[in-house]
Formats: sequence, structure tokens, C-alpha cells
Amino acid sequence: MYHLPVMLNECLDALNIKEGDTVVDVTFGGGGHSKAILKQLTGGRLIAFDQDPDALQNTIVDNRFTLVNQNFKYIKQYLKFYNASPVDAILADLGVSSYQFDTAHRGFSTRFEGELDMRMNQSIAKT
Repeated sequence: MYHLPVMLNECLDALNIKEGDTVVDVTFGGGGHSKAILKQLTGGRLIAFDQDPDALQNTIVDNRFTLVNQNFKYIKQYLKFYNASPVDAILADLGVSSYQFDTAHRGFSTRFEGELDMRMNQSIAKT
């Protein structure tokens, strides 16, 4: 498994998702939070962001879901592009995922041999 979401139920309760809501997950990662949001979302839409190319393998096939492979600092531009403003709820699970710690080549691990890197997006030049 890519990553188990922490405090999932508490996050869902705080989001207070209603029918037809537009929800944004700015840190898609393994998609655990997004999958749970979609289970509660009826008639709405979910826009998720993640700049980590590894996260793309976790995309969700659902016509209510859009995954934006970008840093969420571009949220305003992409929400405008997808005609998704205003939004009703935003989830930001900030930090490093267990997948990144458990995968030596990602450069985050303290348990496995690997070059220090620590880029969320490995396509940027500076490590």
C-alpha cells in the first residue's frame, strides 16, 4: 500500500461534505483521503493535486474526480481552468508519506540506503 491516511474519519467529519460540493485534496498521494471523500460525495466533484509523479499511479477512475499533477501552489489557476470555483472544502494532509520514507530511491528514508534527495517532485533540478 502506498500510504494509509492518518485521522481519516476526523478529516471527513471536519470537511462536512454535502451533496453537490466541490472538494479539493491538495495532497493526493496514495489517494486514501480522496477515495473516502468520493464515497461521501454525491453529485459533486473532487479536484486533487500532487506534484509527485509516483502519485499518478494511484489515480482514481471516476467522472467526479480530476487529478492535477502539479504543486498545489497553482490551485487558483487550476480551479479556474476546471471551472471549479468556489470550493466548499479543502483537505491538506501536509508532510511526507510512508511511501516516501519506505522507498529508498526517493531520498527521504533514514532506514534504507539511498542518496539524500527529499524532492516531492523529482523533475525539478535542485535536490
